[in-house]
Formats: sequence, structure tokens, C-alpha cells
Amino acid sequence: MKIDKSQFDDYAILTLKGEFDTFYCPTLMAEVDDLIDRGVCHLVLNMRLVKFINSTALGAIIKAYKRCRAEQGELVIAQPSAFVRDVITKVGIDSLVDLHKEESAATEAILAHIESHRQEPASATNVDSEKVLVRFSDDTRNQMIGGAHVLVGKIANVDGEKMQFLWSGAKEGFNADQAKALFFAGSEVHLKFQVKMIKKSFFEVTAEIASVEPTGDDDTVRITAHYKNISDADSDALGQFANDMAFLKTQLPGQ
Repeated sequence: MKIDKSQFDDYAILTLKGEFDTFYCPTLMAEVDDLIDRGVCHLVLNMRLVKFINSTALGAIIKAYKRCRAEQGELVIAQPSAFVRDVITKVGIDSLVDLHKEESAATEAILAHIESHRQEPASATNVDSEKVLVRFSDDTRNQMIGGAHVLVGKIANVDGEKMQFLWSGAKEGFNADQAKALFFAGSEVHLKFQVKMIKKSFFEVTAEIASVEPTGDDDTVRITAHYKNISDADSDALGQFANDMAFLKTQLPGQ
């Protein structure tokens, strides 16, 4: 099998020619890995000249597809030969990887995918939709919140040393001034939270409140808490996450 490559600014077209069998799977994956390493994660596989494809090659296509998706990219198949289309549809791969009759249609789908990601709000760089569970270790503050063991806030910012989160006291009947008394500077809180882009499990830390600031809403405050006991691995992971997100924000349109 031979692979011809046409590379553009945001995507590439790989035209496969000949018989796609086990022997050529590493060749395809090497091409895909090389493109992704150079920042190209949107690919079109043109398979109009593929005369034969075996099960291992089908697995390679799935691996390439997942490799692209892991990098927020996309992979589609253009102009599959009759043999390729028959095999792919019988196995059901077309339910995962989109097939297009024409290369132009495949290219349009890739460009649409790229454009949709460009227009998305900075959700990839924000964690404010993530919840943080807050607990107090002292009875005094637990009594202030009616004996509740856990409060729920929303993460605003997080890095390897501290977290900022928003908390609304409406449910507990607290206004911003009362919330400041609850989360007073120097007090200790236990935080349990998840940042899914780092790991599936939860971070659990003890932190010290550094500041509490009103947000402008009557009952919502922004709380800054510095970690007191966090593993080096978790601190490094959160720090790297913060650096990565800061970089990504500079790359987004309008920033």
C-alpha cells in the first residue's frame, strides 16, 4: 500500500492506494502520529484506491480515529471503494467513523468541525462548571449552616497552590456579609473536587481561606483557599493544568 499526503493549515488528506493489510498498519499510524505531533489532528482518509482491507487494518482506522479525537480533532473517510464500503458497513465502523462519497464532502465536514471548535466559548479553558464539595471540621460553623456536612461551590480557578471557588448562601439563608463570616480568613476547610481533564478520581485537600470577596450578587462570594496538604503529584498536575489553560486562552479568538 502507498500513502500520498496532502497537508493544509488545519487538516491533512491521506490517500491510500493498494491493499491495506496488517503489514501496512504501522505505516498509517506513523503518518497519523507524525501529523498530530505537528499539530494536525483533523484527517481525511481517501480510500477510493484501496482494493482490499483486512480486520487488522480496520482496527488501525479505529485507533487513528481515537487518536485524533483524543486531541480534539476528527477523522473521516472519503470515497471508500466498493470493497471498503462493504466491509466497513458490515462491521459497523460507519457508526463510529463518518463516510463521505466525495472528498469535497469529507473536507467540508472536517472544516465544519474545525470551525465549530473555534466558535465554542472557552469551555476547554474554564472549570467553573465543576463543583467543589466543602466541609468544615469545627462544630461552630457546622451549626451556623444548620448542621449540614457539605456545602457545594463552583470552581472558578485552580492551580497547584490554591483554588478560587464561588459559593451562594441563598439556600442556607446567608447573604455575602454572612458568608464572609463563615469563610473567614485563616480558617480551615476540606475541599473535594474533580478536574476531569487531569484525572477521573477526586482531589481531596485541606485548605486555608486566604480571602472572601463579594461578586456583586447579594448572596454569592468568591473564596480563595490555599492548599495545606496536597501531594507533590497532585500539585504538579494542577499547576501544569493551569499553565496549559492559560496558554490555550491566548490561542483562542478574541483573547
